[in-house]
Amino acid sequence: MKLLCATTNPDKFGVGQVSLKSFGVELEQVIIEIDEIQHEDARAIIEDKAAKAFAILQKPVVVTDDSWSIAALGGFPGPYMKSINYWFKPEDFMRLMTGHTDRQIVLHQLVAYTDGVETVVFSKDLVGELVEEPRGTYGPPIMHVVAFPEDNGMTISELYDTEGAHASSRLKGIDNGWHELGKWLKGHRT
Repeated sequence: MKLLCATTNPDKFGVGQVSLKSFGVELEQVIIEIDEIQHEDARAIIEDKAAKAFAILQKPVVVTDDSWSIAALGGFPGPYMKSINYWFKPEDFMRLMTGHTDRQIVLHQLVAYTDGVETVVFSKDLVGELVEEPRGTYGPPIMHVVAFPEDNGMTISELYDTEGAHASSRLKGIDNGWHELGKWLKGHRT
């Protein structure tokens, strides 16, 4: 099965492509600009994004969006990470965490499928930790300061630097929003 993925982000596309492969789904990237609404509710953002992608493509499509939550900072930055990554350097995250012992960060990963009639949103929370100092050279600032338990203390950026975060061996053990989509598609194929 082939499925369009509307994203300009090669990293998100790569994760989706590797994650869906085991479900027999071939993801095809379509680069279109979608004017995302600003909202506190990540689900409202992704549903709107899916509707706009379908309106442009007129074909079944999948979109993805991430929201990040730092408990020690009251849930900041939430669905505003894309903007924060433009404004912040990795060191800015470190300054914000000064004096905080709770370094937990949650990636709320959302993936939405729509065929123009039905829209289904899949979400997974991936719990990580803000490291003590930025590490790695690849990617936006958040990638330099977050490590997930399954990555043996390496930041997301360090993973891309060394082996690429899309490595099948890494993603095989991580249950993410893409896997939820894959399970759903498997059950809904005719």
